[in-house]
Amino acid sequence: MRLPIENASPTTVRMNGRDFLAFGGCNYMGLAHDQEVHAALAAALARFGISTTASRETTGNTRLHEQLESQLAAFTGQEAAILSAEGYTANFAACQAIADTCRVALIDSHSHRSLRNAATAAGMFVFEYEHLNVDSAAWLARQNADAGVAILTDSVFAADGAVAPLSDLLHILPCTRATLVIDDCHGFAVLGPNGEGAIRHFGLDDERILMTTTLAKGLGCYGGAVIGRSGIIKRVQDLAWVYRSSTPVPPPLAGAALAALRILAREGGARIAALRANALRLSAGLARLGLLAPRSIPGHNAHGTGPTPALIPIFTFWFEPATAMRAVYEHALASGVLAPLIAYPGGPTEHYFRIVVNAMHSPADIDQLVHAIEAGMSAASVVPSR
Repeated sequence: MRLPIENASPTTVRMNGRDFLAFGGCNYMGLAHDQEVHAALAAALARFGISTTASRETTGNTRLHEQLESQLAAFTGQEAAILSAEGYTANFAACQAIADTCRVALIDSHSHRSLRNAATAAGMFVFEYEHLNVDSAAWLARQNADAGVAILTDSVFAADGAVAPLSDLLHILPCTRATLVIDDCHGFAVLGPNGEGAIRHFGLDDERILMTTTLAKGLGCYGGAVIGRSGIIKRVQDLAWVYRSSTPVPPPLAGAALAALRILAREGGARIAALRANALRLSAGLARLGLLAPRSIPGHNAHGTGPTPALIPIFTFWFEPATAMRAVYEHALASGVLAPLIAYPGGPTEHYFRIVVNAMHSPADIDQLVHAIEAGMSAASVVPSR
């Protein structure tokens, strides 16, 4: 379902001349609307124009692209990074770089479609393992070790906010001819002490790790990146034709992303704290309505070990019949709240609510959302089964 959005802020959208408090999308840090980011975009537009009009390995490289790559690597604690047109093609670049040594791709069954598409396009043999099931992945890894194995998974799953057990997946990988490809599109600027992403959250340090991400979700900009050790990033540069044969991220967008990353490096702790406080507040509200069970995610807590409380700002729930969900959605919309009811791959059912909070929402915003859902459920006589 397409929404007729006329304009937007970090917490609102306007449709058909009316403003709604909005809880959709993935602008986790609110940086898509930051004035410093907008100023950087305008400055880069004045310097470089709209497009480089050529690939980076011919005449389409700029210092902005190189600076952004350097800062992405430094922020995530990795050695190097290389930009791609967007997050989808970052996975294509990663798979093209490893397909000659890792002939088999093992993919979590709920992962983003781009991972399967990328592995297939690179000529890898693709097998799915059961969602979040390390034993299922381990069995497949043992069966295919001689061919070279790559495990490909989202860090945070876009549909429901589940977090992959990355430490365990790394542990079951063969020692040689093996790569763990982490699609960190929804973990970057969400996990880690200052939003550094899944690798920092899990405390991972291994040459077999390759991270991909988008610049659209946490940074609120556009583009993608492959990040990891210098050697494998050089392979991306040399072997990934989706990188070598395409026009890069437009310089104005690279400049905007660089500014957003600098803000995140400067203010990440405060913004992450606000995001997590909002996630906890909404989690408690939805649990009170019987829509969400308390959850924890694997990784490091404040003391360095054990599970972390519900920090992911993505909340998914559903109930039957589908007409009742539509009634709740319409009731919330009538009260001025957009609580998205979507159909998107990887979700728990064909249609489901996917609610997202960001660092810019206020406690009052979240309370208004919960009240709107509660009122809609009452009007539709919904009794959640969980």
